[in-house]
Amino acid sequence: MARTKNYKSIAVADFVVSAQRHEPDDAVIELPPNPRSHRMIDLRPWLGRGFDEWTWAFAAVIRALLMSGNFSAATLVSFNANGVKNFMTFLVDGPLASPPVRPSEIKMSDLNRYIAWLRLKYPNGSTAKNYYSALKSLLVSLMDYGFMDTASEKLIPANPFPMNGASTKAEMPLSPSEMQRLASALKADLVAIHHDRFAGRDSEAIAVLILLIAMRTGINTTPLIEMTRDCLQPHPFMPSMMLVKTFKRRGKGAQAQSIRQTQLRDAQSLIPMDGVAVLKKALGMTDSLAQSAPDPIKNRVWLYRAGQQGWSDKITCMTPCTAAASIKAVVSRHGLSADDGTPLRVTLAALRKTMENRLWRLSDGDLIAVASVMGHSPQVADNHYLRLDDRTKTEGARFIGEALPAKLRGIDLTSTPTGSCKDSLHGSRAPKDGSTHCAEFTHCLGCPSYAIVGTVKDLHRLFSYQGFLRHEMNYYTSDEWADWRNHHQNLIAMIDQFTAEHFEPALLLEAKASAREAPHPFWALRSQQFQAAFRGAHAG
Repeated sequence: MARTKNYKSIAVADFVVSAQRHEPDDAVIELPPNPRSHRMIDLRPWLGRGFDEWTWAFAAVIRALLMSGNFSAATLVSFNANGVKNFMTFLVDGPLASPPVRPSEIKMSDLNRYIAWLRLKYPNGSTAKNYYSALKSLLVSLMDYGFMDTASEKLIPANPFPMNGASTKAEMPLSPSEMQRLASALKADLVAIHHDRFAGRDSEAIAVLILLIAMRTGINTTPLIEMTRDCLQPHPFMPSMMLVKTFKRRGKGAQAQSIRQTQLRDAQSLIPMDGVAVLKKALGMTDSLAQSAPDPIKNRVWLYRAGQQGWSDKITCMTPCTAAASIKAVVSRHGLSADDGTPLRVTLAALRKTMENRLWRLSDGDLIAVASVMGHSPQVADNHYLRLDDRTKTEGARFIGEALPAKLRGIDLTSTPTGSCKDSLHGSRAPKDGSTHCAEFTHCLGCPSYAIVGTVKDLHRLFSYQGFLRHEMNYYTSDEWADWRNHHQNLIAMIDQFTAEHFEPALLLEAKASAREAPHPFWALRSQQFQAAFRGAHAG
């Protein structure tokens, strides 16, 4: 059973009282030691500007959320930077003639004006949505703690940023060739680190080890950065493996990731290249630092001496920000480039997606197995990790179908929604379990098992699929989807070119007319489902 979060660990009345204090220091929330070294959340700049009751309420609620233990310091800092700062700016300098001076006065129309104000300032969509989401979390907390009596459904607009995920460019996994170039560069650095010949800064050396562990485990960024020195433990029943223990804040619990260890040694470098050896190397390199490090970071793995002028003796640990900067330095030093010739973008999130997509391919598309290994739900894997990237689009655009108007007549073929298949049980994308037929119909045109027979029925299926592609394109017209639309347009053109080269015009006209009047039920249903989902997203 899922854990139930308790956001009200202290009586609501205590916070209502605290919100009515008028001591400026009450608008400062002291933060506990945290990986990003945030010391406080200071709301004092908003006092005396006509909206003090909002300031006291935000301060009380943020303090309550911190004491509840269900929010990290970084999350609360984000609530302040993204939610409080922008909303208070809107109240002070925004377009409202009579802005609500206290939380109990705000109305849905005010929030709608705030959303419109954000969209005008941040037209790319994702930034405005993130700022609104931070405020929304605080508004819900204000309701929970009694500062607002309005029900959430009467105050908070339903889905004010529809299809935002579709327009947001997420991290993309690295291609096999990009991963190979990165691995070669990291291997060279690891050899240099092992032989004390590494010329970069200490932070870059630690970044190299972090990248190697990320490539081998796919651990989330924050648990990886916050890894403790007792993280490496024996595997209970597999001597060739060890366990890496990490803590995931959102899951409120420890996670264990298997990592291989081997006795094989690289012939050139004479050091083990497996994940356990890399992690042990990191622990060994930082052992003396851990003894002198400040107490809040003494138990961390990724320690290093800050190399800035005047801070040569300061021992610090990696944060997501410093890790990102150090990783960029590693990539720049090696001159790594992406497949398109641009500088290679390497992030810990991209390496996690790369591993997940590799597991997807190795498991023949077993979503549940992939999600289990990566430590999240199948829905999360499907929505946030296994995305259609440019390389997948390119693979899908290869039209390898076979024209079989006569040669394969009489040979058993399995009908599919796009035509026919030479081997639906053991073909390129089939499950290959001897009993389950392939259902990857959107990839038929890129599969060597695909076959198209010169009959009206087969061509009717193919042109029904072509109609579905056109139908999809009508719903995504923004510039963000230009590459995706080009992919669909290429497929549509390939279908027309391919069929025109192999089949009689009269046959094609009959099949196209049949597909327009009565599309194949599979594609007709897909179109209906897609249209319903699109309308639902826009309706909230």
